[in-house]
Amino acid sequence: MTESRPALDEDSARIVDCLRELTALNRMVERHLVAAMDLNATDLHAMEFLARVGTTTPTGLATELGVSTPAATFAVDRLSARGHVSRQPHPDDRRKTVVAPSEPALAEVAQLLTPLTRGLAAHLAGMSTADRRVVRDFLDGVLEVYRSADQAWRTV
Repeated sequence: MTESRPALDEDSARIVDCLRELTALNRMVERHLVAAMDLNATDLHAMEFLARVGTTTPTGLATELGVSTPAATFAVDRLSARGHVSRQPHPDDRRKTVVAPSEPALAEVAQLLTPLTRGLAAHLAGMSTADRRVVRDFLDGVLEVYRSADQAWRTV
């Protein structure tokens, strides 16, 4: 049994269409990054995660990627061979290592994303503080919807 979609007014339908297009454009950006940095999708996901968190253990990376620790270790091996990450001693447990993104890799991603970051910064600069707050609150709500859906899918 399928649930029917709620009827949307014209503005709401346009917002949903924009979110769909944004999702598709994000996949295009990911394809460009994968090609430019000679990565696969899993390695790109690992780099995105490391850019956000700084360092993590191979087990932490495996959890984020949804793969086994050995599979995450292979991803780290690939990224390390390309100079995108390094392994470092764990600061609290000398038996463990942590994985960190390399500064050149982070700089390469930043350079590749410059058209997006500049364009978004210019667009945001043209908005009032109140309008930015409305957009921020809306996007926070959208993120919560996505996180909730992700949690529901993980329990199926």
